This record gives sequence, structure tokens and C-alpha cells, in this order.
Amino acid sequence: MQSTKGASQHRYQFPSGTHKTSRSGADIAVWSASVSLMSRWLVSADHTVDSDELGSDGLVRDTTLLGWAEAAVESYLDECPRLQQRVAAGLRLARTFRRLPSAALLGRPTGVLVTASATEFRPADFTVSVRVRPGGGEVETPVNLACVVRLEDAAGQAVELGTEVRDELIALEHSAAHFS
Repeated sequence: MQSTKGASQHRYQFPSGTHKTSRSGADIAVWSASVSLMSRWLVSADHTVDSDELGSDGLVRDTTLLGWAEAAVESYLDECPRLQQRVAAGLRLARTFRRLPSAALLGRPTGVLVTASATEFRPADFTVSVRVRPGGGEVETPVNLACVVRLEDAAGQAVELGTEVRDELIALEHSAAHFS
């Protein structure tokens, strides 16, 4: 990568990119291909795609994608003993997936790699991000899902997670060793 600096402008030249000028007059590199970054994940599972997980069109079923994501979130939660202690003490874990993508985005893979890690923490809930990376098909772009997890009391009211759970999640993320 080559970089040249002007008085108040930066011009970057990328091997496969072209240049455009923004409204402010600064050059912007535009990539012709998408870029995928590898990140660390706590949970990782390979799945062979079976014919019963495909629709009549040969594409992955939405229920299959959701099942893989739910299993990854459960595997993640199994790694959280302090959170499980709170559940054993009478609280309930609620899980809500946001914006479920169409499983058709995965194409017709022969296998998938499903990974999960906590990506956001708030006082009363946290988000487990799930990435499903297809393999052996015509599509290579991963599909991302997000599941909000919270503790609830018997009345269904959210309960603060506390510093012990927060610290446990941070330690788990520091130990994450799977790449996707």
C-alpha cells in the first residue's frame, strides 16, 4: 500500500482499488472486491449440511440457520458458570435473536462453520454474535446473527447481570482461540 500526504489531504492507493474524490475534496479509495477480516471466537463448530436441512430449492432452510445459531449460543452459555449459578438460584435466561437474515444467503453449501462470541455487554443483558460461514458451495460470504441474552426473574423482569458475570464474559473473550 502506498500513502502520500498533502497539507490537509491523504491519498491512499490500493492494489485493486480506484480513487474517488469526496465532497470535501479528499481522495477516497474504493475497493472493487469486499474485504473480510478474521476475528476470534469463543465457540466454533463445523456442520456438514444434510439434505433434510435444505429446502426444495436446494438452499439452506431458515429453520436450519436458526437451529445452528441457537446451538452456538447454548454452547457459549455453557461456558459461563457464574451465569449458570444465577440460573440455578432461580433466575431464567431469555434469548432473543434480532434481525434474522434469510438462510438463502448461504447458498448451497456442503458444510458450514458456526462461531459465537459475546460482542456487547450492558448492565441487564449482553449480545452473543453468531457467524455462519458456508463452505463447499458457490457462496463464500458469511451470515451474521445477533442474540440478546438476559436474566429474568419469575415475573419476566430483567435482572442486572452484575460485575461477576461481566468479568467472566471478558475473561472468556480474552481466551477465545477460534478464527472465522
